[in-house]
Amino acid sequence: MLIPLKLLRDRPLQQQLYEQLLALIVSSRLAPGTRMPSTRMLADQFSISRVTVLLTYERLVAEGYLWTVPAKGTFVHHAPAAGESLPRPDDGAATGTDAGRIPGRADRRLFPGVKWRALIRKALDNPAADGAEEPPHGDPALRQAIAGWLSTSRGLAIDAGQIILAHGRQHALHIAAHLLLGPGRWAAVESPGDAAAELMLSGTGAALVAVPVDEDGIRTERLPEGPAAMALVTPEHQRPLGAVLSLQRRHDLLAWAARAGATVVEADWDGELRYEPMDLPPLMRLDRDGIVVHAGDFAASLGPATVLGYLAVPRQLIGPARAASRLAGAYAGRLEAEALAALLDSGAYARHLHAVRKTYLGRRDALVRSLRRHFGEQTRIGATTAGLHLAWTPPPELGPAGAVAGVAARCGLDAGCAGDRVVLLGFGVPGERQIEVAVGRLAEVLAGADQGLATSGD
Repeated sequence: MLIPLKLLRDRPLQQQLYEQLLALIVSSRLAPGTRMPSTRMLADQFSISRVTVLLTYERLVAEGYLWTVPAKGTFVHHAPAAGESLPRPDDGAATGTDAGRIPGRADRRLFPGVKWRALIRKALDNPAADGAEEPPHGDPALRQAIAGWLSTSRGLAIDAGQIILAHGRQHALHIAAHLLLGPGRWAAVESPGDAAAELMLSGTGAALVAVPVDEDGIRTERLPEGPAAMALVTPEHQRPLGAVLSLQRRHDLLAWAARAGATVVEADWDGELRYEPMDLPPLMRLDRDGIVVHAGDFAASLGPATVLGYLAVPRQLIGPARAASRLAGAYAGRLEAEALAALLDSGAYARHLHAVRKTYLGRRDALVRSLRRHFGEQTRIGATTAGLHLAWTPPPELGPAGAVAGVAARCGLDAGCAGDRVVLLGFGVPGERQIEVAVGRLAEVLAGADQGLATSGD
């Protein structure tokens, strides 16, 4: 499939690609359900970096315009109407859409815009940076600020040299994949897991082995024995079910990795937004063999407007990780880097994080209360310790999770599903009152009070 785009070399290619694809989707020239070209095919069509396409797709997925299905591809999701803030898939698309998307988006209205603009202006007025080339390994001040933040917030004894900067989480995983994977190698992933991450890893030609999760995280006794390249885990808030990896399994996972010769990539996407004490040490803090890479970003805390992620790598991997970063497209963004470094160093980021945690905690509690009020105090709700979504298991008589998630989306909730039984509900964007109204409406529809809404494709 050829996409009718025209990219000019005198403007940022990623922004052009995003704007033109978005225009095609909103105008319905790319209709819902249309399968998009692979990232490699689109990159070849326009002679641009595959990373440019990957990052553009990631942004459109995050905003609800595209969705991914493992082993099938990337598809046009939905063109929101004017003023619509949440994706609203129809019944026919709900199962497929929800299968590839984990709900839970940061609220753009909470972004510290006034402070950020001031920091960007300060970076623009920095005469020392005029005409200076981007440092080969990324802005040193930002790498130092991230290392300091991880030392304070996660207890990691690392320095700036161990930080590899990236354009968001997908780019960070892309660098890790270049570093660790390739044809003939295999990686362990959680099941259910993050479909976007799995799609990224499988693009290296490596084989993925799905390892089931339960309420204590990845089931380490099910990890295959023998040589392995990597294990990708989300120990602080498993994506999508939300389990916190138990201490015993953390030790078991590291022991397995040491036997298998594998590197554990610890994806800490939701760790900034924790609503309970972090009383379990990160895997990198427990690591004594230099086999853990800690991956993180600022999307949950600052929102998708700040597309910046990072890897913290063991010392022996610094050289190979920098080489992989160059191959995958090194991070370049001086203004954003200077602003974020100042935000971290000044304490403004910590204050912002404290404020948004309180806001999101109120929305999480409103969602939990509403679900219990309308579906019973014993209704099963998990994944509430961190992040921007929770996992709800509705009564089986309400039907499969995909159908319930489709109705929930039309009632105004940010909804997806994990398998046939678990509905994923995001609480990042709707306010507390919006959540309460939407859950009440969902209860009415599922009780049969409005079958027209439950069956309509509008």
